[in-house]
Amino acid sequence: MIADLTKKLDKIFHERARLGVMSILVASEKDVSFSKLIQDLELTRGNLSVHIKILEDNGYAKSKKEFVNRKPHTTFRVTKAGRKAFDEYLKLLEQIVKNVNG
Repeated sequence: MIADLTKKLDKIFHERARLGVMSILVASEKDVSFSKLIQDLELTRGNLSVHIKILEDNGYAKSKKEFVNRKPHTTFRVTKAGRKAFDEYLKLLEQIVKNVNG
């Protein structure tokens, strides 16, 4: 039973950095800046860029690039599909934990 559930887990979220990014984006009511994600997750710029690209390529996050005071400013938000997929991921994790403890 648990093995069947774990096979259903979305591999995109099953990585610490992407799990962290999605957790922050889902919890935020506003767009989240690249620098805030770096600070909160303690990732390098390059590492975060790779994980954000994977989330964007899968339609789970969306970026917005603009200039603020002539400096580039990139923000991110969770997409509707990303919120749905992440919610399903969390529900599966809950089922797995219940089966282990139950």
